[in-house]
Amino acid sequence: MFEALNKLIDRLEKVAMVAFMSIATIITTFQVVYRYGFNSSLSWAEEVVIYSIVCMSFVGASMGVRHGVHISVDVLNAFAPPAVNRWLHILTAVLGIAFAIALAYLGFRLFFSTLERGMLSPAMRMPMAWVYFPIGLSGLLLIIRYCWVIREVWQKPPVSMAEELAAEKDKLV
Repeated sequence: MFEALNKLIDRLEKVAMVAFMSIATIITTFQVVYRYGFNSSLSWAEEVVIYSIVCMSFVGASMGVRHGVHISVDVLNAFAPPAVNRWLHILTAVLGIAFAIALAYLGFRLFFSTLERGMLSPAMRMPMAWVYFPIGLSGLLLIIRYCWVIREVWQKPPVSMAEELAAEKDKLV
């Protein structure tokens, strides 16, 4: 079941990233054409592009956890034995879950309070709550991704850098 959920989230994240990137690229292109070709501009274009980029960053955070590409300090992992390495990865994921819970809670709280107030965006006049919705959603996705990391590390412990180098050396000989 966890694998099916993981594949579904992967697919949704890829579609969302392509959609947001396409929206930002197309609208920016239209804005440039309007500005320099017709000596006019679209009043809402900058707002749409900014919101698209913000949404991409929140979706990208979840993708970064999934693929293990977030910035990290690997010095301890390089020299620690596999048992310690496993617990370092689990500790990192638990701290990530704590952050993601706070992100989800505060993000959805911001979403609902903004929805209650009826705030509208300056140019497009759309409810600002929908601009804040990806914050809470990203927190939920991060929780799922960090749980996946814990599961993966528990099933197959990471190896130390020294063991990887020794394995590479054995392959060459």
